[in-house]
Amino acid sequence: MKLLNNLLGVSVVLLLATSLLISSASAQTLPSFGNVVIVVGENVDYSTSYNSTNMPYLTSLANAYGLGINYYSDTHPSIGNYFNLTTGYILTDDDSETPQSFPVAKNNIAFEVQKAGKTWKDYVESLPSVENCGGVNSGTYYVRHDPLEYMKKVNKEKTNYVCFTQFAEDLANHALPTLSWLVPNGCDDAHDCPIGTFDAWLKSEVAPLVESSYFQPGGTGLLIIVFDENATNGNPNCDTTVEGKGCGGQVELVVVSPFSKKSYQSDGGDTRNYNKSYDAADILRLMAQGLGLPTTKLGWAAKGLPMADFFSSTDKP
Repeated sequence: MKLLNNLLGVSVVLLLATSLLISSASAQTLPSFGNVVIVVGENVDYSTSYNSTNMPYLTSLANAYGLGINYYSDTHPSIGNYFNLTTGYILTDDDSETPQSFPVAKNNIAFEVQKAGKTWKDYVESLPSVENCGGVNSGTYYVRHDPLEYMKKVNKEKTNYVCFTQFAEDLANHALPTLSWLVPNGCDDAHDCPIGTFDAWLKSEVAPLVESSYFQPGGTGLLIIVFDENATNGNPNCDTTVEGKGCGGQVELVVVSPFSKKSYQSDGGDTRNYNKSYDAADILRLMAQGLGLPTTKLGWAAKGLPMADFFSSTDKP
């Protein structure tokens, strides 16, 4: 009986320790970011994009800052991954849904930014609602690549949805909002054009951002570049509305900040996910927690990891 009691006591201690580890992992501390910028590329396998021949500029960023070597997209096709990045839910796997046919009432990152009295903008190439709004290259506007358009809690804020040309002006004036969501058109995000087009777009449009004071010592910027899904091959390869299955395959994630560990490569670590990888909801957790926002109403991100391993300090540089 004494032996049984001892074993039970050990079991309780182990369970408590495990619980504390999980709680501690979910409450990872981050630097305090002043500005977050995110851009999503389309339909490219990890080994194809993380390649200095195919995408020299993006590869240079990955090698200088932070690279997610164990990041998996959650589903095919595109739309569910964009919703997971904004709400923490996949919601649908039907790419034909529009803001009119599928309005989303869920909480989302832009709404949390807005509630906190902070600012956000959706910078969009080839935006149909803006006259003479083009892109670096001529391309199609895909509303499914523009998730904030679906969000009922914020999509009436029409002045926040601007042509992408406004991004360069805001950057030059040091007037970026707290959250900048960048939406290239279907050519510039590599959906309809070769991936080298996306790389050239990043070099043209994102390099000035990385070279700005937002990302130099003393800056508090965070730039996230990620692909929505792979090229529908590999394993796993499936459609789902369940988070964490890795069904969209392995894709590249690049994290850039003045706080970044130099040349860091992250193995992921979210035990809820396929292969203990990071996923879209972990990015959402990073954005929200890094901006000091609540995460409890952000779906899968609520218990996600904020990817604190990418950063070297919680103090301002």
